[in-house]
Order: sequence, then structure tokens, then C-alpha cells
Amino acid sequence: MGKAQLRAEIRARRAIGHVPGADFVPRVLARIPARSRVCCYVGLPGEPPTGDVVEALLARGDAVFLPVAEPDRQMNWVNAAGSEPWAAWGLPGQPACSADRVGLPSIEVVVVPALAVTLNGQRLGQGGGYYDRFLPQQPQARTLALVWSDEIVDEVFAQPHDVHIDEWVAADG
Repeated sequence: MGKAQLRAEIRARRAIGHVPGADFVPRVLARIPARSRVCCYVGLPGEPPTGDVVEALLARGDAVFLPVAEPDRQMNWVNAAGSEPWAAWGLPGQPACSADRVGLPSIEVVVVPALAVTLNGQRLGQGGGYYDRFLPQQPQARTLALVWSDEIVDEVFAQPHDVHIDEWVAADG
């Protein structure tokens, strides 16, 4: 099985739905030192949700930056503490983010989306390469992927350009 088939299988399972465990947010926060500078993806339908994670990070005083996909597969960042209703970004029928882009400080933790992870830190992303291009720009940052427990697999068919992650949290346990 290759990457495309694995992605298709995982996307099909995600369409059925998962429910995060009651302790999901505390387990994520336990892996991010308080008062950190954090980049965190905005969870789309089917992905482990990040809304409550972002709110909890902001509430404890972390600086949180959210990605905005730009043309030519580039990412820019916005400050989550702004007034934009960021929780609706990327949802069907919602307008694109209009918040001001910001330059990133030195980031300590990057919470990355993943379709699958392996126990040794290989990550299968959505296939756009956004994070594989971004993460080398923040080599000091620890990476934390959020997945569902059935997305922890033996192999993700990694290629040399695929960036490994430091750790992961299964949203449902």
C-alpha cells in the first residue's frame, strides 16, 4: 500500500467520525510547557479538534499562531489572540481568513496535523507539503502531532523530504 491508498483509507474512517476523550486537551497541554510560543493548526472536520486546545493555550498565557495557506503552497501566520473568529476558518462556506499576517518569533512547539504517525515519529500529512517546508525553518521547535488512535500505524511510506515529529497525542485515548 502506498501513501495515496493509506490517505484514502484514513479519510474514509474520518468521515465516519471520532470523538475526542474527555482528557484530550489536558493531555495536549501537558506536552507543551506553559508560556510557550506555539504554532497550531486549525482542525478541519474529521481532524482531531484544536479549538479547545487553542483556547486553553491562550488562557494560560501561551502565544499561539495559526496557519493560513497561501498561493504557491506557502504558509503565513496570524496571532490567535486577535479578534478574528478563527474557529470558522476553512469550514465549507466560510470566507478565507482576513486577519493580519504576522512574522513569527522563535517558536517552541509546532502542533501539526497528521493523517497517521508511526511509533518512531514518521508522519503522513495531507500531501501538500506545507509543514515539510515550514518545519525546517523552525529547527529549534518540538513537533507534536494530533491523531486518532486508529491512525497510529506501522509504516507511512516516508520519503527523504518528510519531516519526522517528536511526539504525538491520540485524541481519543
